[in-house]
Amino acid sequence: MGEDFAPVMECKVLSVAEDVFRAKKPGETDRTMYRLYMADAHGRVGYLYSSKPHAVGDVVRLGLAERDGKLRLAVVG
Repeated sequence: MGEDFAPVMECKVLSVAEDVFRAKKPGETDRTMYRLYMADAHGRVGYLYSSKPHAVGDVVRLGLAERDGKLRLAVVG
Protein backbone atom coordinates (compact mmCIF):
# COMPACT_ATOMS: atom_id res chain seq x y z
CA MET A 1 0.00 0.00 0.00
CA GLY A 2 1.75 3.19 -1.18
CA GLU A 3 1.04 6.90 -1.11
CA ASP A 4 -1.06 6.50 -4.26
CA PHE A 5 -3.69 4.66 -2.22
CA ALA A 6 -5.51 7.77 -0.94
CA PRO A 7 -5.92 11.25 -2.38
CA VAL A 8 -3.37 13.77 -1.17
CA MET A 9 -3.69 17.55 -1.08
CA GLU A 10 -1.08 20.24 -0.62
CA CYS A 11 -1.38 23.19 1.76
CA LYS A 12 0.87 26.14 2.49
CA VAL A 13 2.02 26.57 6.11
CA LEU A 14 0.89 29.96 7.47
CA SER A 15 2.47 29.72 10.90
CA VAL A 16 4.39 27.23 13.05
CA ALA A 17 4.38 26.82 16.84
CA GLU A 18 6.62 24.41 18.75
CA ASP A 19 4.95 22.42 21.54
CA VAL A 20 6.67 20.12 24.02
CA PHE A 21 4.60 17.22 25.31
CA ARG A 22 5.95 16.22 28.71
CA ALA A 23 6.64 12.57 29.41
CA LYS A 24 3.96 10.93 31.52
CA LYS A 25 6.04 8.07 32.88
CA PRO A 26 9.50 8.01 34.44
CA GLY A 27 12.17 7.03 31.93
CA GLU A 28 10.27 8.43 28.94
CA THR A 29 11.52 11.52 27.15
CA ASP A 30 9.62 14.70 26.35
CA ARG A 31 8.38 14.91 22.77
CA THR A 32 8.66 18.04 20.62
CA MET A 33 5.86 18.50 18.09
CA TYR A 34 5.22 21.30 15.62
CA ARG A 35 1.76 22.83 15.26
CA LEU A 36 1.29 23.76 11.60
CA TYR A 37 -1.38 26.36 10.86
CA MET A 38 -3.00 26.19 7.41
CA ALA A 39 -6.08 27.64 5.71
CA ASP A 40 -8.85 25.66 4.02
CA ALA A 41 -10.54 26.55 0.72
CA HIS A 42 -12.82 29.02 2.54
CA GLY A 43 -9.95 30.80 4.30
CA ARG A 44 -10.65 29.29 7.73
CA VAL A 45 -7.46 28.53 9.65
CA GLY A 46 -6.84 25.30 11.51
CA TYR A 47 -3.81 23.27 12.56
CA LEU A 48 -2.27 19.83 12.49
CA TYR A 49 0.66 18.46 14.47
CA SER A 50 3.83 17.23 12.81
CA SER A 51 6.82 15.55 14.39
CA LYS A 52 9.06 17.14 11.75
CA PRO A 53 9.88 20.86 11.80
CA HIS A 54 8.48 23.03 9.00
CA ALA A 55 8.84 26.72 8.17
CA VAL A 56 6.30 29.38 7.23
CA GLY A 57 5.67 29.15 3.49
CA ASP A 58 6.48 25.43 3.22
CA VAL A 59 4.00 23.36 1.25
CA VAL A 60 3.03 20.16 3.06
CA ARG A 61 1.18 17.16 1.68
CA LEU A 62 -1.89 16.07 3.64
CA GLY A 63 -3.72 12.78 3.44
CA LEU A 64 -5.87 10.41 5.46
CA ALA A 65 -4.24 8.33 8.18
CA GLU A 66 -5.74 5.86 10.66
CA ARG A 67 -5.39 6.75 14.33
CA ASP A 68 -7.18 4.93 17.13
CA GLY A 69 -9.51 3.28 14.61
CA LYS A 70 -10.56 6.56 13.02
CA LEU A 71 -9.47 8.30 9.83
CA ARG A 72 -7.78 11.62 10.46
CA LEU A 73 -6.08 14.20 8.27
CA ALA A 74 -2.31 13.95 8.69
CA VAL A 75 0.91 15.31 7.23
CA VAL A 76 2.21 12.67 4.82
CA GLY A 77 5.05 14.56 3.14
